[in-house]
Amino acid sequence: MEDSDSWLEEFHARRPIPIAGLADRFEQLLGNASREEDVQQFLTANPFILAEQLPHCHYVIPKFRFGGKFVCDFLLPEMASSGTDWVLVELEPVDAQLVTVAGHLADRVRTGVQQIRDWRDWLLNNRDMATRPRSKDGLGLSDMDMVSGWLIVGRRAQVTPRFNQLRTQIANDSNITIMTFDRVLERFRARAQHWESWERATQRMFGK
Repeated sequence: MEDSDSWLEEFHARRPIPIAGLADRFEQLLGNASREEDVQQFLTANPFILAEQLPHCHYVIPKFRFGGKFVCDFLLPEMASSGTDWVLVELEPVDAQLVTVAGHLADRVRTGVQQIRDWRDWLLNNRDMATRPRSKDGLGLSDMDMVSGWLIVGRRAQVTPRFNQLRTQIANDSNITIMTFDRVLERFRARAQHWESWERATQRMFGK
């Protein structure tokens, strides 16, 4: 890692050992969460859940502030060999409505998408400041090849064909992925099962 990226080490999303039970705790939280902040705090305390959503993400930065007025819930650097995609993450309520009866995006979804657009526009319009090292009063987003967005909102039970149509349009037009919390849970559970198998194999190998 370059010196300009060393600030990220504070946000290294290390795998919890053992990992067993974390997916179940996340699922329980989603079933009971009444506030967006509850999910924010849980994911901040358990950043590996978000890191495992991407193949090359090792850092999870909560409440990333920039532009003097913007705060995204999380910033995820996906560091592939082709370059870094900085993923801006906005959380909306677990129980939020996704689409109206009239077939439009619900208010919280529409507002979340616009927030991500505003964030990305600012970063791209202020690329010099965004990529400048933090030691030189920049944001330290070196190697900023791409900026994309995730809006995480609602549950899968509320997904409709019309909602799928709308979110596909947004993904194509704005490079913003709208996903439910069930998708995040499902992805993490699969990864957690992989790591549990790895832990068991390691224990057998070394007799621990």
